[in-house]
Order: sequence, then structure tokens, then C-alpha cells
Amino acid sequence: MKIGIGQINTRVGDFDSNAEKIVAACEKFASEGADLAVFPESAITGYPVKDLVFYDRFVEAAQEKLKELAARLPLPALIGCPRKSGGAAGHFNSAYWVENGEAKAVCDKTLLPNYGALNDARNFDPGKCFSIVGFKGKKIGVTICEDIWTLPSIPTAARYENVCLPLDHFSALNGGTNRGLDLLINISASVFSATNDNVRGRGGLLCGVSREVRAPLLWCNLVGGNDEIIFAGGSAVVDASGAVEKSKCLKKFEEDFAVVDIDNLEGYDGDSHDFNGDEDILKALVMSLRDFVNKCGLNRVLIGLSGGIDSALVAALAVEALGKERVIGVSMPSKISSRHSRDDARALAENLGIEFHTVSIEKTVAGAEAELSGLFAGLAPDVTEENIQSRARGLTIMAMSNKFGALVLTTGNKSECAVGYCTLYGDTCGGFAPICDIYKTEVYRLCNLINKRAGREIIPQNTIDKPPSAELRPDQLDEDSLPPYDILDAILRMHIEEYKSVSEIVGAGFNRDVVEDVARKVAGAEYKRSQYPIGPKVSKTAYSTDRKIPIAIKRGIQ
Repeated sequence: MKIGIGQINTRVGDFDSNAEKIVAACEKFASEGADLAVFPESAITGYPVKDLVFYDRFVEAAQEKLKELAARLPLPALIGCPRKSGGAAGHFNSAYWVENGEAKAVCDKTLLPNYGALNDARNFDPGKCFSIVGFKGKKIGVTICEDIWTLPSIPTAARYENVCLPLDHFSALNGGTNRGLDLLINISASVFSATNDNVRGRGGLLCGVSREVRAPLLWCNLVGGNDEIIFAGGSAVVDASGAVEKSKCLKKFEEDFAVVDIDNLEGYDGDSHDFNGDEDILKALVMSLRDFVNKCGLNRVLIGLSGGIDSALVAALAVEALGKERVIGVSMPSKISSRHSRDDARALAENLGIEFHTVSIEKTVAGAEAELSGLFAGLAPDVTEENIQSRARGLTIMAMSNKFGALVLTTGNKSECAVGYCTLYGDTCGGFAPICDIYKTEVYRLCNLINKRAGREIIPQNTIDKPPSAELRPDQLDEDSLPPYDILDAILRMHIEEYKSVSEIVGAGFNRDVVEDVARKVAGAEYKRSQYPIGPKVSKTAYSTDRKIPIAIKRGIQ
């Protein structure tokens, strides 16, 4: 049996566009001899729908579009779409088997994730039964995303104790001499992070599931960026033995389509099965930025170019995502800004071929200081004056944003956000923060990778080589206030992503004074991060989607 896998990039709420992608894919699959087409979770509505599902008209309109779509399809298809449930939440997250213009079967998502970036348990009721569809002499099981994430080797498996698991049900169908399942299909919107993207590889989730149920597994995963969340695609088919050599993967980080004969898996010939390090992170960031800008209907982006490495990376990502014609760079020097920073900003803009402007903030800063001089008389200069510079830049770039209709991209990295090394209403201004989940050490790696891939200097080498500095006071260096970034990032990973306490981190070999200082800074900056623009999640624990820490707490408990 031949099945078309439609790995599409959906836009939340854009029922018409999503449906047209499904129709186009089905027509392509039909021309290639497919018997069935499969699409990702919530393909009609896009995913995640979050609280949009509580608007009755939203679900009704999605159902109307599904019914209209069914009449247009040239072959049977499995399509995700929510429906009303009558339960506490009021809705199911469902998969529809559409054949001959109508729904032949409906499968509801049974396991509802309620952790990290996912809160399906808030928006949906759990399904109560497991679906088997008979088609062309085969018995096909249908599941939705989390329904298969329950192998003992999967960390989330423990969340679903004392409930009937889909994998247990489908595994029992093929136990002993029984043969109650010929194929298991999972339509998915699996959230990407660098720690969970090995689902396709040897020993990964998909191979384990196929061995568990003793049947081939077809996994159709969503691709694209929706707000903070990234879906990597990489859909796959694995044979009943779970052998990587008898599997096929689709591409990651882009729409992809393939017709696969599940009775004759000749071997893998697609993209890499496994997480591919910085290359994958770079692709994820580019796709997320492109999708956010385009799905919001925006034309251009605006980036403050300091001559530093963070803004250089964001500008390079923006050009790759959108093209140089849609990117504007602006240098905003003060009287403290070094000549090399100004030169590096201009060199970057020239290397990228983007529109570039210089707007001095010197008079803006001087005016603010003059107006405040009486109030501040007798008080020594401190971080207040430093922040006036940053906020003058925020005022300038937001004024340009308003006038030119360009989205400001915030350029802070995860390390700086963690310890509050940023100025609210200054360098935190913007609508999207492409590298807010990227540590400083990763910033350097990605910049070097960009230059290596290009075979030339995109990001000026001086920007990469010079010591990092906010340049808000003469001769300022980041290491005046922070540990070296390799040490800082190691501590932050343990504290933020592994939830390790100060004593545990010290026990791992780090200096107690340094660890305690970092932990104090992290706790003290929680209020800043709560106001920070959203950005793509690529780590295990991103601030906006995963970390839920109160702001008004007694510090030091962690």
C-alpha cells in the first residue's frame, strides 16, 4: 500500500490556506499512485490553537472547512481537526479519516500533554477509545502525537501512569499469534528542541514504537514555526523491526512530501535521522524567524547593529530568513561607542547587503541627562546613566519601527537574559527575539558556522574575536560583571535546564562565590524575563514556554 506523507507548514487560524495545501498535496499524491494521504496534527486549524478552541465559532468554522475539503479530495486522507466533545474542556483534538467525501472514522487524542510548551490538557478532553480503520485489507491504528510518547525510555512516560495507554492497546493486538494491526499511524505536532530531536534515529522513539507494536509506524510531523514553538518536520516511516536501515525520513525544517510503499521499505534516502548539532539549530532559528514575520503579515525587520556579536548573528539570520531587501540595520552610537564597533556594524551591513543607517544618540542622552541633572544633583553616576543610553537606543529604534512599519528584532541571548544583563525598555525593545534561547557560547559557534558555510566573512572576524562589551561606559567589558561565558553558560545550563541548586552546582566543581552570584542574578532578573519579547524555543527549558518561576519570592531558596 502506498501512502502520501504531507508534511505541511500550517498557519494557525488560516483554514483556507491550510486546506489548499492539503488539496494540492493530495492531487500530487494521487498522480503518483498513492492509496492514502496523511497530514499532521490539527492540519486544518494549525497548531497549537491554545484558547482559540474555546471560541465555538472557531471550531465550527474548522469543521465546515473540513467538510468542504472532504468533497474535493481525490483520495482518502487522514486529517487533524478539533471537534466538540461535550466534556469539561468542550473539545477533542481529533484525526478524521476522510474517504469518498465524508468522515469514515474519527480518532481522538488520548494523552494530553501538560508540560513545557504544551498544555493540551487545558484545551481538550482526552479520547476514550482507540481507533482501528480497515483499509485495503489492512488494519490501521490511528494515534495523535503524545499517544506514542510512553515508552519507558521516554522521560514523559511517567506522567501517564494508571491510565490505559494506546501503545499497550496496539501492542496487545499483535501479541502471540494475534495479528490485529498491520500499520500504526501517528499524526503529530512534536515540539523541536535540541534535546528531543533524536526521535528518528537508531534507538529513538519511532524505532522503539514500531518494535513495541510489531507493526510499521508512519509518523507525519508538522513543520514550521508558530510563535515560540518550532516544529521540525522530519516525518518518517519505520518498518516493524524498528531497523533504521528499513526506514524513510522526510526533510527537516521545510515542507516535504513523499509517497512511501509501506510494504516495501527499501531503505533510508532522506534527511539525517538524528539531531545535527549547530546546523539544525541554525535552520530552526531561520525557519522560526521567517514564519513569525510572514505569518504575522509583516514586510520588513529592523535591527540595532552595535558592532557586537549578538546583533550580528540576528542580522545574518534575518537575511537568510527573509532576504536582504527586507532587513534594515541601524547603528546608534553614543559618545562612548568605540570606532571599531561602528566600523564592525557597517562592515556587517555591507557583507549582508542590507539597508543601513547611522543615528547618533549623543544628543538624546545629553538632553535626558540635562533634564535630570537637578533631580540627580549630588548623586554619583552609576548604572542609571548607562541605562539612559540603552533606552535612548530603544526610543530611536522604536520610532523608526513606527515610521517605517518594520518589526524590531531584539538581539539579547539566553546568557544575558538569564542574569539580567540587559536594560528594560532599552535593548529589550522589539517584537521577536530570535536568539533569546541561545547561550552566548552558542552564539559564537553559530557565527563561525555562518562564515564557514558561506566560505567568506559574513560576520566580521573582529566582531567574533574582540572581547564582548555593552559599551555603556568607557573600557567596559562583560567580564567586569560576569564570569567568562564558558563558565557562566555551564552554570546556567545546570541551574535553568537541569534545575540544580547552588550546592549541587558547587558539588560539580564550580566556585561557590561565582555560583551564588549567578543564582542571585538569575532570581533577580525574573521580572525582566517576564517582559521580554517572545522568541524560538530550541533548548530543553526556554524562558517563555517552559520556565515557570514566581517573581516575588525569597531569593536563595534555589
